[in-house]
Amino acid sequence: MPRRSRARSVVLTPLAVLALLGPTACGDGAQPDAASPEELTEVTVGIIPIIDVAPLYLGIEQGFFADRGIEVSTQQAQGGAAIVPAVVAGEYQFGFSNIVSMLIARDRGLPLDLVAIGARASEDVLDDGSGQMMATDASIGTVEDLVGRRVAINTLAGITEVAVRASLDAQGVDADQVQFVEIAIPDMPSALTGGQVDAAVMAEPFTTLAARDGARPLPVSYAAMNAGAPFAGWFTTETQAQEQPEVTQRFTEALEESLRYATDNPDEARAALDEYLDLPDGIGEEVTLPGWDPTIDEDQLRRLAELTAEYGFISSPDVLDDLLAG
Repeated sequence: MPRRSRARSVVLTPLAVLALLGPTACGDGAQPDAASPEELTEVTVGIIPIIDVAPLYLGIEQGFFADRGIEVSTQQAQGGAAIVPAVVAGEYQFGFSNIVSMLIARDRGLPLDLVAIGARASEDVLDDGSGQMMATDASIGTVEDLVGRRVAINTLAGITEVAVRASLDAQGVDADQVQFVEIAIPDMPSALTGGQVDAAVMAEPFTTLAARDGARPLPVSYAAMNAGAPFAGWFTTETQAQEQPEVTQRFTEALEESLRYATDNPDEARAALDEYLDLPDGIGEEVTLPGWDPTIDEDQLRRLAELTAEYGFISSPDVLDDLLAG
């Protein structure tokens, strides 16, 4: 039987995020670096409640973190833009975010270090488990029909907006003619059926839930932006990495083992969704899984940095060098 470390989950509210941006934003949240054999070092990890973070829960269940003396608590947030300030403030020791939010934070002088790739796009522009545009309106049959429409994304100026802009540009559609609406991913299926938005870029398992309600995919996705490439990752701060190097190393090793285990055991990864999501029966068996190779490849990340700079969210693609410096 694998040993388990307890995973406690708390939802981060918008007011809590705002509070974290106050005077404590340069705190390090330091804890003892090494745990005794009898004790587990507690770390708090900020996550988004989507399929991409399933390996973390699977690794907790398999005992990969406990075996390295770490007890993981999780806190849920709407997107990487909310998780980044919480990690910088020391409220969390580690976080999951899209790479774009990390690049923006680094460009603004926030000391983030990427420790592992967290998810990769699929090779299918119509079936990307982490970022796929879905629409229910019968009048939207092609990407040209998105002009003047409302499109839901989980956070503005993040990976999804970059992906939509890149996908539309490649197909000759002016993304500035699309109205972006910020909606949490779990709320997107109901926003579609309720008519709040005309299309939504969502992640599994909510893509499958939306499809059950009649939503159809459009060729706007993370895969359409950069097929097979990494778009999200796990990160910490320079302070955490420098002041608690052993904890950071042990966490990273456990995380990498979790990601590889999820890759090799997809059915278990699907089952792990029930650890942090309340889903109808059978959904986990239908979802499209992302790629979970944790290897950091600078060449693969460079294209995303170039797009992020092209759309004006960072000053230069060279910001990537700072993110990878740790």
